[in-house]
Amino acid sequence: MTTRQIVGGAVAVTLLTVGLLALRWPVYLPDFDAWGIQVKCGSGFSADLTQATFADATDHCQHALARRRMWAIPVAALGWLIVIVLVLPLLRPEEVSSRS
Repeated sequence: MTTRQIVGGAVAVTLLTVGLLALRWPVYLPDFDAWGIQVKCGSGFSADLTQATFADATDHCQHALARRRMWAIPVAALGWLIVIVLVLPLLRPEEVSSRS
């Protein structure tokens, strides 16, 4: 492996990890409900709008979730694409030079 492939692999793993963690991390609004608890909207993977419904902030939660997904999914996809580009050449069989 070349230095370029190692750096590319590190960048790819970092992008993939950041993207997936951003999707997994909970999304909160800066608003608080009637009981003084910060409004939680769910995560990038799934929405949980129960608290937002009681706080009358469903639209804000949907917007916050969309913003999170708007940048986290492309970051994870770019990391995955770089991993594929780096791994594919390793899977191809090497050409054997024949001696006559």
